[in-house]
Formats: sequence, structure tokens, C-alpha cells
Amino acid sequence: MTAYRPLTDDETATFHGFVTYAFRPQAGPEAMEYDPDDADERDRLGAKRGVFDDDGEPLAVCRHYWFETTLRGETVEMPGLSAVASPPEHRRGGNVRRMLEASVEEYHDREAPICALWPFEYGFYRQYGWETANRYVDISCPPETLDFAAAAADAEAERTGQADGDARWRRLDGDDWAAVDAVYRADTADMDLTVDRDEDWWRHRRFSGWEDDPFVYGWGTEDELRGYVIYEVDEGDDGRELNVWEHRARDHEAYLRILAFCRDHDSQVSTVTLHEQPDTVLPDLVDDRGDVETELKGGPMVRIVDVADALETVAYDADGVVTLAVSDGLAPWNDGTFQLDVTDGAGTVHRVDGDHDAELDVGALSQLLVGYAPADRLAKTTDLTADDETLATLDRLFPENDAAVLDFF
Repeated sequence: MTAYRPLTDDETATFHGFVTYAFRPQAGPEAMEYDPDDADERDRLGAKRGVFDDDGEPLAVCRHYWFETTLRGETVEMPGLSAVASPPEHRRGGNVRRMLEASVEEYHDREAPICALWPFEYGFYRQYGWETANRYVDISCPPETLDFAAAAADAEAERTGQADGDARWRRLDGDDWAAVDAVYRADTADMDLTVDRDEDWWRHRRFSGWEDDPFVYGWGTEDELRGYVIYEVDEGDDGRELNVWEHRARDHEAYLRILAFCRDHDSQVSTVTLHEQPDTVLPDLVDDRGDVETELKGGPMVRIVDVADALETVAYDADGVVTLAVSDGLAPWNDGTFQLDVTDGAGTVHRVDGDHDAELDVGALSQLLVGYAPADRLAKTTDLTADDETLATLDRLFPENDAAVLDFF
């Protein structure tokens, strides 16, 4: 038998050792030796959990973050699962699966409708019901490719009448977290799944790093920040790279000012890399699209915790009735047939016996719920099976959605 429970303060070294060896195997088992006095504020965030045998020996560990986010018009809890690790002597024994089961059950007890994680391997977590929540693109180019940005920003300021001679760039630190948060919230106001960041998250996960802290600059006036950039400079095979972790802007002019800020590092770096959403306008702004290298990447994964709760929590823009046969090998309360009846934008869910309109696993339903793709596409890429009329109903109830988990955890 195994037991899933919170880790005590005395077990912090075990947690850190498991995680270090899991994600830095090149350091060897000796990396599992850990001095709790070395812990920083980043390490104290979240709730540590573990699976233990009858003798109290730890078999696997993980960390939970209790995030809040928005999902189709509603504010919901979205736990973040992180730092899943097990030492080599306890692998292949089902310990991680038992920890995932217990974690989802804990989320269920908290009445969280969905949860998220960043996978070390997509296939591993897909078998347990998680599916890709969103994708992003890395755009790389020489800084000179952004020559257009400063003049374009001036023209945009002239067009909108927002020209402000007092706006400038300035270095920011953790004490500026509220001003940066205001820009972040403005830029992501229409985007689902973004983490509702608090002061601790800004200070210890955005303004600080595990080894070296990033640089943070903001553009605007003393009264209002209009854009910010979080970046580091890395040594690459072809010279230094300005690696922009995150940038957010209240408007298009501020976005162009960010690009100009990156361009002005031309004497120090040979490459600028920005992490953007797939619908980014940047490739269409440059003089020659061939000057930018765009790499589409898979983002985090999401999972429904409770089918009935999730379908009843969100708001709908259309009415309809559909019966879904859902399979879930990890959470038995999700395994079965559910009838969703949406009237006046509110959904009601009942378990039913008998025929169904669509058949799918919990991962496909998770993607449908968050708006990753419309139903007719998911019918081609997942195990969703339904006739054309049902797919049309699902498309009305669950249209594509601008949703992205932007935080790495």
C-alpha cells in the first residue's frame, strides 16, 4: 500500500533531491543532497506532495500551485501540477500514476473544474487524460530586422494622438510588480487560462530566476506603464542571444516600442528571440518574412477534473442538447455518459444510460472545453467520434477560444 500526503518541513530535502535528479540527471545522484538553508522564496511557493510506502519511504513527489484563471466567462480555480519526480529505484512501479490519481482527486475535493501542467513528454501525460491547451511560437531574427519599429511606433503615436514626450524606458524591480501586473491584465483581458498572478508570483517567478535574475524594463510615464519586457542575454553557438521571456503591451504603439527596444541591442547580440502567440503580427511587420525564423511549439497541457462540474461552470453563447460518452482511466467519476442541456447560456448536466451523440476521452473533451480547436477539427486529431449534426452542435456550444497558459511552472 502507498499513502499520498503533504510533505513535512523535514522532507523538503527529499523533495528537492528527487526533483533535481529528475530534471538534471547529468549532475548524478549526488545532486540529490540538498541543504534546506539554500532554499529561496521561489522554492517556498506551492504545496509539496508525495507518495510514500508503508515504511514511510518516499516514492514520488510533486508540487501543486493553486492558480485562479478565467474560462469561458467564469473565474475558476485551475491547479497547476509541477515537479513530478521519482528516483530511478522507484520507477516503473506505478508510483507516479498513483500520485497523479491522488492529485486529481485532491483537485476534485477542492471543486476545481480543470487543472494544467507543463509536460516533460506529451505522450506520457496524454495517457492520463491531459491534452495540449495552447501552442506558442518562438520568433528569432537579427536585431537589424527590427529597424522599422521605432519609426512605426512614432507613426502609430501620431495616428492615435497618444504621442507623449514623457514616456520612456526605465529599469524595473520587484517593487514595480503592481504596475507591470496592470499591463499584463490589460493585454490578456480577453484571453482565457491566463494565471491570476499575485505579488509573490511576480516577485519570485517573473522578476527572479533559478540561477540568474532576468532583466525587466518598462515603457511609459511615471503615472502609467504601457509596456514591459522581461529578458536575459544568453551565449549561443552563433553569438549572444537576447531571449525575451515575456513582453506585454497595452496597445500597438507600446508593442512597437518593445520591438525597438530589442533592436537597440544590436551592438551586444546577434539574435533576438521573442515568445509570441501563434497569431502574432510580427512576421507581417518586417520587410522580409524570410529574415525571421518562426518555430511553432507545443505549450502546456490541460485536463478536466470533473466533467459535470466543468460543463456546468462555463457560460455558453448558444443553446443546445448533446449527450457525451466520456472515457477517463484516471478519474472514475468522469467515466460514463453525460447529457449536457444548455438553455439561456447555462448548462445542466445529468448522467444518463443508453445512446449517446458523441464519444470521446477526457483529453479531447478538455480541448473542446477550453477552445483549443473546434469539434470538426478534433474529430480529425483526437478520438472524438460524432456525426456531422452533432459536430455542428458542439461547434456552437464550444467555439474556438483565445486561451493560453502563459506561465511556466
